[in-house]
Formats: sequence, structure tokens, C-alpha cells
Amino acid sequence: MVLLPTRSTSLISRALFLALVATLWAPCVLHGQTITLAEAVSTAQRHDRSIHIAELERDKAQREVGVAETRRLPTFSVTALGSQPLTQLGLTLERGSLGVYPNDGPIPGQTTTLQSPLRFGFIGYASVAQPLTQQYKIGLGIELAKVGVEATTEQIRAKRQGVVNEVRRLYYGIAQAESGRTTLRATVDFLEQLDRETGQQVAQRVALQADLLNVKAQLVQAEYELLKMDDPIQTQKEQLNRLMGRPIDSPLDIDASSIVASEPVSLTDAYAEALSSRPEIRLARVQQRKTQLERRLASAERIPDVSLSLLGLRTVNYSSVFPNSVSSVGLQVNWDVFDWGRKGQEVHTKQDAEAQAVLELKDTEARVMSDVAHQYRRIVEARKAVELAQAFQSFNTEALRIARNRYVQREAVLSEVVKLQSSLAEADHRYTQALMDLATAQADLERAMGRDR
Repeated sequence: MVLLPTRSTSLISRALFLALVATLWAPCVLHGQTITLAEAVSTAQRHDRSIHIAELERDKAQREVGVAETRRLPTFSVTALGSQPLTQLGLTLERGSLGVYPNDGPIPGQTTTLQSPLRFGFIGYASVAQPLTQQYKIGLGIELAKVGVEATTEQIRAKRQGVVNEVRRLYYGIAQAESGRTTLRATVDFLEQLDRETGQQVAQRVALQADLLNVKAQLVQAEYELLKMDDPIQTQKEQLNRLMGRPIDSPLDIDASSIVASEPVSLTDAYAEALSSRPEIRLARVQQRKTQLERRLASAERIPDVSLSLLGLRTVNYSSVFPNSVSSVGLQVNWDVFDWGRKGQEVHTKQDAEAQAVLELKDTEARVMSDVAHQYRRIVEARKAVELAQAFQSFNTEALRIARNRYVQREAVLSEVVKLQSSLAEADHRYTQALMDLATAQADLERAMGRDR
């Protein structure tokens, strides 16, 4: 956590200590494994399902890099055909088509047709092609696949930050709720004692029955508020168990002492850390690089495809007229000479996408800085709210002490004591809520700064 002044740090430490005591001594609570904040964060990062899904996406992207790299290697292709000819294959040689010689005359001497019998035959065609000029485009494709890995990596970081922020919010919420339950428990104890004392005074006819009923009503209300604290505490523990991959009904206790404050940072430092760490910005930079590679790849489509090729053709039992074996080696060129401006239009489209990515990066940086500033201001406001709530709490505590002493000495009426006790309970609740808001603001600022630990 960040941005905690010394005074606010001591306030939160005291409240969290009370929450720990309440966790250990609260009645009717099933105690389970005590987990520190660091352990909760680490466990959630290992077992959260959304993080595992993002990690599988990264594994898929890494395999795509391996697939792209294989395109640099020679391509082997084999085609086989076994068939039964339906018509005879023949070659007709016209008279003298092979020449006319003085001593022999025309060859052949008459028109001749060479035919093969109708029988089952086999044709096999094999080729080996090593890309040459395509290596540049293949290299761009490999870089593009690596950019995909970087993008999925940033998505994992974003998932981790979201999980860490949620774990911290739940952990702080449990701590503050335990603190609030401690305060309510103290209120119930006070009202129970006051109920006994008032009952004795009513029996001695020194207090009114209405005063006793008022105290009992205050006691029932405090017990009801104490009972209502159980549901949010258990709900937050169930959500924390879910994030950590545990059964949601597993008993869980927190260690409030594991919540410590780090050194405060300035707004300038917060800006710098966010701009270098926020996954949204890093992902926007990756997207910008991706558009650059796509534009270069579109430009490379104008380069002719030149490959070193080795071809082989073999026939078996197919024709006695045609050669049964043919092979050759050479350069194979494939080039779209005229494409009606299609490639140029594709390049312009990629250039527009590249310019769009630059603007999106700048907009993302501006939104991140605005978020950091907002969370920073929330810290300042929450800190002042804690100070204000503590002042009201101190005032009502002292006022109740004085009224209680005056009541014991018969100088004050019971209704005054009950009213001040109600004011103190409200001040305690306000103080607890202020501490919760401050802790939540700290967690949100760490998320805004891009911290995932």
C-alpha cells in the first residue's frame, strides 16, 4: 500500500489489531487456517482460473511462433495417383514427322499410332522447394507471432493485477469488518452492563421503567447490528476462498498484522510507475508494433516469390508411350505482375492502422494518468475522512465517559447516557468506514500504478 501518513498508519494498525483480536475471540466462529495478505495474493495468482485461461492463451501464441519459424525450411510435397484409364492413351506420328532421309526415306514410312493397354497404373509426383525471397516475409511473420506472445503476456499481467486488487479489497474489507464487529461487541457489552444496572435501579425505584425499556431497545438494536456483521464477513471470506482456488466454505482467518504500509510516493513517481507498468499502456505499445509489422508485411507482398525447386515425376504401369521418369531442378518464380492496385491499397490501409495505433497509445496514456490522479486524490480525501472520524470518535468517547460518571453520581439522567452511547456507536461506525475507504483507495492506487504483487 502507498501514501499512508504516519498518523493514518497508526490508526489503521490499531484498527487492524482490534480486528485480529475480534477474529480470535468472536463467539460462534469456526476458526480455520490463518492466511497473511501476501499468502492470499500468492495463492490467488497460482490458482485463479482467469489467470490460467490467459496463460493457456499465451502457450497457444508461443506455439504459433514455432509454426511460423518452420516456414523458413524447405517444403516437401508428394502427390500420388493410382487409377484405371478409361480411354487408351496414344501418340500418333504422321508420315515423315521424324524426318525424311535420302537413303531411308520418310520416318515413319506411314502414319503410326502408338497405344498403351488399358491397365491399372500409378503416377507419383514429388517436389522440394526452398523459399528464397520469401525469407524476408517469413521473418516478418515470425516477428508478428512474437508480438502476439507479448500481447498475451500483457493480458496475463492485467488479469494478475485485477486478481491482486480484488484480493486486497476483500482482505481489507474483512479486516475492517472484524474491527467494526469488535466495536459493536464492546457496545453490546456496555449496554448489557447498563441494562443490569438500570434493572437494579428500577427495582430500587430510583429509575423509571421507560429508561429500562430504552436501554433494552438499544441493546437489541446493537445485537441486531452485530448479527448483521456476520453475513458480509462470511461472504467476503467465501469470495477470497474462491479466488485462492479453495472450497468456498473452508474456514479462513486473516492476519491483520500482515497488512503493512509502504513508503509514500509522490504523484510524479506514481505517474512514472503507471506509464511503465500498466498493462493497458504496454498492450497499446505492442499493438503499435504489430501494426508496423503488418504494414511492412503488406509492402513485402510486392516482392516476387522465388524458390529453389527440385521436381520429380514417376509413372508405373501407366504408359509405354510417355517417359516413365522425369526430374528437374531450377528456380520457381511466382509474381502477380498486375493486381489492379490491390497491394497498394492494402499498404495504405495498414498505414492508417499504424497511425490509429499511435493515437490510441497516446489516449491510453492520458486515461491512465487521469486514473492515477483520481486515485491519488481519493487517498488524500480518505486520509482526511479518517482524521475527521477519529476526532468525532474521541469527542463522543470522552462525552460518554463524563456522562457515565455523572449518572453514577446521580447528576445525569439515563437518557443522556443512552443518547451519548448511540452517538459513540455511530462515530465508531463512521471511523471504521473511513478506515475501510482509505484501505480500498490504497488498493485502487496500487492497481492504477500497475502493481501486481
